[in-house]
Amino acid sequence: MKRLLTGMVVGVLLLCSCSAKRISLAEDGKPMATIVTPAKASDKIKKAAEDLQVYVEKICGVKLPIKADGKQVAGTGLYIGACEGAPACTLAKAGASWEGYEITEKEGSLYFTGLNPTPIAFGVYSFIEEDLGVRWFAPGELWEKVPKSAKPGTLSVATRSRTVIPHISPRIWSAHNWAPMWNDWNIRNKTPLSEVISRRNFQNKIHQIFPVEKYAKEHPEYYPLMSNGKRYIPHQGDRYWRPCESNPEVQKIVVDYIRNYFDKNPTQDSFSVGMDDISHLCCCPNCRAMDDAPDSWEHQRFSDRHYKFVNIIAKEVAKTHPDKYIGTLIYSIALQPPKQVPKMEPNVFGYITETSAAWWMPGQKKIDHDLTTEWRKRVQHLYRYDYYGFASMAPRYYPHYVDEQMKFDHALGVEGMYIETYTFLPLTMPMIWQFAKLEWDTSLNTDKLLDEFMTIYGPAKPQMARFWDMLEKSYQVDRPGRGKWEHRRIINQALATSPEDLDKAFALLDEADKAANGDEQVKARIAIHRDALKLAAYAVKPYAYNAQIQEIDVNSQADADKVFELVAKLDASKAGREEYVEALKKRDDMIGLNIRGLLGMRDYIQLGSFALLETNAMTGLFQALAWYGQNKPNELEARLNIFDNPAIKDLVQGYLRTMSSGQPPKNLMFNGDFEVQDKEKEVSKEMIGWDNEGCPKGWNSWARDAVKVHVVPEGRTGNAVKVSQSVAGGCLIQAVNVEEGGVYILTAYMKVVGAGKASLGIRYRTKNGKWCNSRVGELSAVVAPKNEGEWARTVLLVEVPKGIDAGQVTIMPGFGGMTDNGAILMDDFSLVRVK
Repeated sequence: MKRLLTGMVVGVLLLCSCSAKRISLAEDGKPMATIVTPAKASDKIKKAAEDLQVYVEKICGVKLPIKADGKQVAGTGLYIGACEGAPACTLAKAGASWEGYEITEKEGSLYFTGLNPTPIAFGVYSFIEEDLGVRWFAPGELWEKVPKSAKPGTLSVATRSRTVIPHISPRIWSAHNWAPMWNDWNIRNKTPLSEVISRRNFQNKIHQIFPVEKYAKEHPEYYPLMSNGKRYIPHQGDRYWRPCESNPEVQKIVVDYIRNYFDKNPTQDSFSVGMDDISHLCCCPNCRAMDDAPDSWEHQRFSDRHYKFVNIIAKEVAKTHPDKYIGTLIYSIALQPPKQVPKMEPNVFGYITETSAAWWMPGQKKIDHDLTTEWRKRVQHLYRYDYYGFASMAPRYYPHYVDEQMKFDHALGVEGMYIETYTFLPLTMPMIWQFAKLEWDTSLNTDKLLDEFMTIYGPAKPQMARFWDMLEKSYQVDRPGRGKWEHRRIINQALATSPEDLDKAFALLDEADKAANGDEQVKARIAIHRDALKLAAYAVKPYAYNAQIQEIDVNSQADADKVFELVAKLDASKAGREEYVEALKKRDDMIGLNIRGLLGMRDYIQLGSFALLETNAMTGLFQALAWYGQNKPNELEARLNIFDNPAIKDLVQGYLRTMSSGQPPKNLMFNGDFEVQDKEKEVSKEMIGWDNEGCPKGWNSWARDAVKVHVVPEGRTGNAVKVSQSVAGGCLIQAVNVEEGGVYILTAYMKVVGAGKASLGIRYRTKNGKWCNSRVGELSAVVAPKNEGEWARTVLLVEVPKGIDAGQVTIMPGFGGMTDNGAILMDDFSLVRVK
């Protein structure tokens, strides 16, 4: 490796033996070079030429001409693509070379070449970055750094010929394209895919081979047999199932389909038979015989079955298409190495999933490294799949984990990466820029990269370096209750940092703002971070109070008063949140564009889920109210003065009116106590995948695996529902009509016996029974009894959102993780409208 003039190393870099050649681009205000593109240049080559013109002018004030006929010009030419006189590209048409580029100095001119337009553009942007010194740290002009020439109107650059091939290929960024300035940043930092890449297809496609309209009627045996003895026939658009993989006819259909696909798509070198979030797999005797143990289906362990099937398909396809590949995702129920498949066929490649962000968990990094090492022994071509985004509104910033992962993987021979990159960029941008650089050269020093990023803050660099360092260290703390999966898990997002660390971060931003010495651009950058951090605080601080309330078992006046105090603090910590969020959505800067982009991904950023952070507070509040109602009712009115927010007082008083109206409030749920046993009300299987076998009247169930649901005389006062034998999880279901804007209180009692997990959640449907497009207002609370084997009361405040066409609330008590003799008991569900 040799270093370029700016000190940055890129990719597998091959320099010619000649010394660097100095080329004059402008002199005394006049252009000394011409940018040349082919007559029928692609859009990416045209864009690269225009950007080269723009940034030369920004550096020295001189605008180079662009000639779009591909012909030779007098003097210095900057030839982009297949122009006259361009040397033949020497890159091999295989592997990472598809994404490489060449810059050739010849007789005082530069030639940018590659196998396709995108990598040719990469060469131009590398020249702008490495030779001219421009940096694009984040999307938008605010985040670019452009040097100025020593003498206005004059610019020369020392450069030399080079061939560059990325260390990581392919480099697949999922969801990092919210607006034109994001797309500009992507191409300038060389993140998009080339027109041709190797071994790309690994995601679930097998469902496309068995369309229901073609096979279901005459060959239902091709579809998965479920534990109830019935074949699962998928609905239109359902991809979360696998066919009967042991069936020889199914295997032949798959092989024939793939062969035909390759024949019709000769430029494609791969086809995927991978699985992803599969919920329906076959449990016929022959498929179960492909598993590693008799109870694999019940425990959702399908590695042996899956990789046996993959090998069967790959071996057959290789007989007719030896230069093609079969891809798979190494994930979830097929993440662990199979016990009976020591080696995958040589034409199989896999993308192995990992959440490197979770290396704050004790021992997790070693577990991940060991797993990757084992898979590397079994798969000839191994790739990484990770999640750098998760749309977390809290700082999800861990650049040194990223660095360690990429260096470990590259040393092991991992070839490419697929990254779910839908990040909240104002709180992650140094890591994302660093990641883009490391994909081209994993040997780069991350500390030096981060130090270079901090130069964008000018005189505030020291304070901002401390700010980002503190966010990273805070993210690495193992906090009670924190889980590693943050996608759509706003509680885990709220535990990514602490209220105390947020206060320190705000203080550092204040220091940085003062150190900026009036530099308006630097102050604008700092303001972006401050506004983003304020959004994070609206999640982190309320949940911290919620967690304290969860620990209180109300048995005394002191307990009840403490709950009231914490609820008041929680309410104060979220003051102005709704208005602030709405204002952020409308902004035209990075924050607004980023938020609207994430909301467009089915509300990936959880701006409608703040209520999930307060579920324990509601349970605690109603327990405290109940204590006063039973023990000191005359003192309750005075205690309510602790709440400054009139809305809280109104809610509490409405609750009290509802509960003390002289008669029990109407329970809007049917058979919430599970005492109805006759045919008084049958419930249809309203949604695909719903069942009512064993369920009490008025209820359905949904589960990812085999589950037993039955009514037993083990309730608090009578019957209860008992759920067992579900490892993967599911829920009971009842839909109740509600009104938009209505306020309701949902109460439930649940008990965990042995191994198992319980939860209580809601989702909204329209009056016609369809799921609402928006997921705003959804709730879910983990049911955690204070003592093992006791009934736990959970209370949710259900405030039906306006504007999402909600006409029903679906009550979903959840279950899962039940191994051995574990079970979940449920009783006394009620939904009461607050007056």
